[in-house]
Amino acid sequence: MNSRLYIGEVMHARLVPVEHRFIYPLYWYVFDLDELPQLDREVRGFGYNRRSLVSIRDADYLRGEGPIRERLMALLRERGCDDGIARVELVTMARCLNYIFIPVSFYYCYRADGSLRCAVAEVNNTFRERHLYVLDRPSSDPARYEHAKEFHVSPFNDLRGTYEFNLSALGEDMDVRVNLVRDGAHVIDTGIRGTAQPLTSETLRRALWRHPFTAALNIPRIVWQASKLYFRKKLPVHQKPPPSSRMTFEADPTFRERLAVRAIFSFFSLLRRGVLTVVMPDGTRRRFGGAEPGREVEMRVPTYRFFWRMLRDGDVGFGECYVEREMECDDPTELLALFVDNAEFMDDRNIHFSWVGRVFNRIRHELRRNTLIGSRRNIEAHYDLGNEFYRTFLDESMMYSAAIHLKPDETLEQSQKNKLKAIIRKARLGPEDHVLEIGCGWGGFAIEAARTTGCRVTGITLSREQLALGQERVAAAGLQDRIHLELRDYRAMEGQFTKIVSIEMLEAVGHEYLGVFFSACDRLLASDGLVVLQVITIPDQRYDAYRRSTDWIQKHIFPGGVLPSLTALSAAMTRHSRLMVEELENIGPHYALTLREWRRRFEQHAEALEKMGYDKTFQRKWRYYLCYCEAGFEGRFINDLHLVLTRPGNRKLENPFGAANPNCERGST
Repeated sequence: MNSRLYIGEVMHARLVPVEHRFIYPLYWYVFDLDELPQLDREVRGFGYNRRSLVSIRDADYLRGEGPIRERLMALLRERGCDDGIARVELVTMARCLNYIFIPVSFYYCYRADGSLRCAVAEVNNTFRERHLYVLDRPSSDPARYEHAKEFHVSPFNDLRGTYEFNLSALGEDMDVRVNLVRDGAHVIDTGIRGTAQPLTSETLRRALWRHPFTAALNIPRIVWQASKLYFRKKLPVHQKPPPSSRMTFEADPTFRERLAVRAIFSFFSLLRRGVLTVVMPDGTRRRFGGAEPGREVEMRVPTYRFFWRMLRDGDVGFGECYVEREMECDDPTELLALFVDNAEFMDDRNIHFSWVGRVFNRIRHELRRNTLIGSRRNIEAHYDLGNEFYRTFLDESMMYSAAIHLKPDETLEQSQKNKLKAIIRKARLGPEDHVLEIGCGWGGFAIEAARTTGCRVTGITLSREQLALGQERVAAAGLQDRIHLELRDYRAMEGQFTKIVSIEMLEAVGHEYLGVFFSACDRLLASDGLVVLQVITIPDQRYDAYRRSTDWIQKHIFPGGVLPSLTALSAAMTRHSRLMVEELENIGPHYALTLREWRRRFEQHAEALEKMGYDKTFQRKWRYYLCYCEAGFEGRFINDLHLVLTRPGNRKLENPFGAANPNCERGST
């Protein structure tokens, strides 16, 4: 028989940017594909497509169904290099006690005269993906090939570079080398070398006796060497890119993944309004919904891991899969809006096992409580990403909150001015006012209020980045005598203010601190004063369930954040202050337009953001965040309220809109 066993070693040498080498003992096989049924009959302990001590299964190789050789020839036929092939030898490891992980296998395709017609390298990564490199154009002698790198294997390498495949003859000795070359220099040199033995019952027994754990050690050895590169040698990690070649494919789903597919399909079957089409990793399409008219959206799932992650983590896992390219969609806003449209029929809390992820995510969220220390840490995590980052999508006023869009063709700058004017009007600001702004951001409101009404503004923030730029902008506007910005928590603030304004800061307070917030406002507000809040809210009917769970936004964008409901705000205000609601307006639908414009600007600056150090994964996360919010506001799943608060007995509000000056006129009858 041509099939044989090789005893030898595997070597790996990383040369740049750090040097790292290792060698392990190894045994592997060369199978003549035509001999597999005979080996199954004659070699004790070996099985072909059945359980045995050592086994080969057709399903472990290539794509599709059927014998390995048939599928290989179909692939080569498609590539136009199947002519003259008489025999194929497979260089590979085999299942041992039914366990297998094969980093790479080689198919040597011979003509009838024994010369090599072509070769195929089948590479596996730890993400259960495979890639086929068809080697049919030798660069020098018939067994040396070059091929551009197309497949992610190691997190310590990107896709740049060229592989050099040096395939030795499969004789008494074997020495196969695969080197990664980039810009003319070797980055990694790898190889297997060994000496042949006939594949018999006895040689197989001896190999297993000498190396009983070889197959089981592949993954642990990979993890061990990766940990040394990461922790000891501080080698940076590259995010896994999505598959970019049709020669890359995923292994068949595991039993666990098949169960997850069934569970998620059962969840998707609850969809009624509109249509969701899911394109599976194998290219098949599943259609859900259609009972009622609505949006039609296509979602592509390149990996079965998506279904398990969504089963375990619900909406958090769904968002994480999008960010990590385990789910694709041309328009995430439309996809998320489709789920919003069907919210009354679908609830991710009903997905089996998603409680597991919710428990862990909830524990993580609880550790981010908005204590005096926790609040600063949570604010810094979001707002101290860099002022230049926020400049890429905000308008000149640097307002990071909903605008009010009065005309379809209105600029974002004008819409933000509309919002600021509305808040100034509702606060009845005049030159005699001293305003406390809780969460002053980059000073946009303070500058506009002081400039247009002559009032004084004290602004507080917990973001050092915001404070630095805010002070710079105040100085540039020449308003240092009217505006003072400082780094301070609202709970530590002292003094009396005729007006208090807070624009989309209350979401960062947290449910358990709502009473503390209103108590502080009551303490700091002068007699006959007003409080104007702009706050994102969630409907009362969903609030209790929402605040006891953790969503994707809370985990990845706003640590410690909680959207209050109107009833929760009113209850906390009633219990902890003398304040009451004077006016209320929902500007939530405007927020969808604001977010759409932010997203347009953000995507327009993709290249600039990458140069700033915000990689594609970070940008993808923020794109999903903006789409997530846009879909929520568009479907009124969440709202944005303007609340004007005062105390009982404020007689200055008897006629707040006098004819002379509706912004400032007070006390007239």
